[in-house]
Amino acid sequence: MTLIASVALALTTWLCEHDATSTAVFDRGTFHFVLGSGTPRAQFAALVAPVDHGLASFSRVTFTARATRPMRINVDLRPAGTNNPPRWRRSVYIDDTSRTVTVPFADMHPIGGGAGPVPLATIGALLFVVDTNNTRPGTAADVIVSAVTFE
Repeated sequence: MTLIASVALALTTWLCEHDATSTAVFDRGTFHFVLGSGTPRAQFAALVAPVDHGLASFSRVTFTARATRPMRINVDLRPAGTNNPPRWRRSVYIDDTSRTVTVPFADMHPIGGGAGPVPLATIGALLFVVDTNNTRPGTAADVIVSAVTFE
C-alpha cells in the first residue's frame, strides 16, 4: 500500500494578477475576470497561490474547477524570486460542470525562458491563468477552483 503525502491550499491565500487592461477579483471562492478588449496583446488574468518551501516532495496538483462558460485555463508553476521568472504550464478544459483535474508536474512544459523539467524545489507560486492564447479579448467569466492539493 502506497501512502501519498498531500497538502491542501487554504482559499484565503489566493491573490490576483492581471495586465493593465484586464481585471481580476477573487471573492468568496470565485475568481472573476475580464480580459482587456481589442487586439490580442498578451492580456491575462491570474489567480495566484503563494507556495512556501517549494514542491520537491510532490509530483502533481489536483483541484476541482468549473466556469460560467466553456474555456481553457492554464495551470502554471512559477519559481520564487526574480521579476517575471520563467514558468511551467499545462492547459486544462473546464466548463459549467464541476470536475476534478490532476496535473502531473512531469506533463508541464516550460514557457517564458524556462527549460527542462519543473524545478520543484524552487517553485514559489501556483497560478490559474486565463490569457489570449486560449480566450478572446474582452471575455468575462467566473471560475471556481476548490480543493487544491499538492500530492
